[in-house]
Amino acid sequence: MRCIILFVFGATTFFANAQLSKQLRDSVLKYEFLNPNLAIEYGLEYVQLRAEDDPDIEMVKTYSRIGQILLYMELYSSSLEYFNTAMRLRASIKDINDPEYLLSQSPWVILNIGNIYYANRNFSKAKEKFLEAKVLFEKSKDKDFKDSQIGLNTTLANIGMVYGAEGNFEKQEELFFQVFESRKSLGKADDILYSMLQLMVVNLSKDNLIAAENKFQEITKFYAIEKEKVNQKNLQNSLLTRNYGIAFMTMGAFYQSIKNYDKAIINLIRSREILKSFPVEINQIGSRLSECYLAINEIDIAEEIALKNLNFKNLSDKEKRYNYNVLEKVYKKKQNNEALLSIKDSLILIATGATNSKVFKKLNDLETQILLSESARVLNESKIQYNTYLYILIIGTVILFFSLVTIRINYNYQKEKGSRLELENEKVMVELNQKNRELVSKTNFIIQRNDYLKNLQKKIKVSQKEEATSSEMIYKELNRVINSDKSYQEFDKMFVNVYPEFYQRLNQICKLSQTDLRLASYIKMNHTNNEIANISGISTRTVESQRYRLTKKLNLDKNQDLNSFLMSL
Repeated sequence: MRCIILFVFGATTFFANAQLSKQLRDSVLKYEFLNPNLAIEYGLEYVQLRAEDDPDIEMVKTYSRIGQILLYMELYSSSLEYFNTAMRLRASIKDINDPEYLLSQSPWVILNIGNIYYANRNFSKAKEKFLEAKVLFEKSKDKDFKDSQIGLNTTLANIGMVYGAEGNFEKQEELFFQVFESRKSLGKADDILYSMLQLMVVNLSKDNLIAAENKFQEITKFYAIEKEKVNQKNLQNSLLTRNYGIAFMTMGAFYQSIKNYDKAIINLIRSREILKSFPVEINQIGSRLSECYLAINEIDIAEEIALKNLNFKNLSDKEKRYNYNVLEKVYKKKQNNEALLSIKDSLILIATGATNSKVFKKLNDLETQILLSESARVLNESKIQYNTYLYILIIGTVILFFSLVTIRINYNYQKEKGSRLELENEKVMVELNQKNRELVSKTNFIIQRNDYLKNLQKKIKVSQKEEATSSEMIYKELNRVINSDKSYQEFDKMFVNVYPEFYQRLNQICKLSQTDLRLASYIKMNHTNNEIANISGISTRTVESQRYRLTKKLNLDKNQDLNSFLMSL
């Protein structure tokens, strides 16, 4: 009873932990954009819950997701730590249910490493990583087409961003349009809208404001149609709404760049209304708004927004710098030296943190880790390949050995069987020859007996002329003996033993009489007409007549010899 209680308790605990793990993973995905700090907390709680378990793909994905959220928050140094952990864990496992399990690295991690290089303006290295991820996504297409295609689209779009940073807007637009067509085929509305946003960015980069505003109108119409298909309760928190809000934020940033601050503020405020559920974007919008208000000399509003932005937990150094720069200018105008000194200290602290050098050091460490992991994988594969070849060689040798043994045993068996058959054939031939000799001997005996009886018949005819009646009776009696079937029956028994199927084959051709069969058997024994006449006690002419009738019955051609035909049966 105690064992049952312990089992039930253990099973209940296991299922409860499994359910909790699933809830935590789902929460990470749910709050990734809506509340990234909370999503990270759920992720850390999940890995803590699984700390005693062997690593699996879900744990690798969770570490990678935390790294991705930190990257989204522009906390590059911290994100690299989690990507590094994800890569180390992944190197220790291979899960056949993971679409990427056959690949040397995770394409999503490689893609995110490229994003970090891009964010730190190392465009050549970013492009190198994006191309690397592209190859990996293409390799994993057969395993999970949809997920790989989504990754491939993201990678191509990121390569397009590099072309844009390098000033090659034609190539950028070409890639963005290719991704747009691919995303349309997949049918995800939020991704389609994002591609439309990227095409709008190309036009802004080329200073083609009219084309950009036309594309912006297309985005607005597309969102109006697609939002009706989304549950209104979830619309505000959807990626469709997020991407729509980013379109306004992008237009605001463009107007800010050309110093049209009024239009910039209108678009940024509209984007802030749309993106109120997305704190990272709200802070980015706030940084730009504070700069715009400062530019139009609304310093109190600029100060208020900047201070509010700095209260955000885990604000990136980049955003901190934007807001501290605004406050520095505000306090200069207000001549608030004490606050200004504090701001300068904060800026110095950020600068001396050498954030970029830390990021690149961690990037180098991560890439070294990937190379080591790849080397270990290649070495392990070589070892596995060597062991496989060795096992194949051993198994092949064993199979060959048993095959040779089997062939040898079979050869000896066949040889013995052949010897036995040869002996049996010799025995059969000996018996057949003996029966042939007996048959010939019997035939000769019959011939000699008939010759003797005929001679005796002649003597009786000559010596007993006076006793005609008596002699006649003896003569007839001798004829009966000569013509009797008894001698033939003995011959026939021996003939059937030697040629058991001869009569059967003849009767298959046509129905023959006993006389026909008797004649055929004598011919089969290679007797001449005279010998057959002597054996049968009939004249040679009668034998010839019987031969003629037999030939007709067997329906032989004129050129076909009766003797040859019967000998062949």
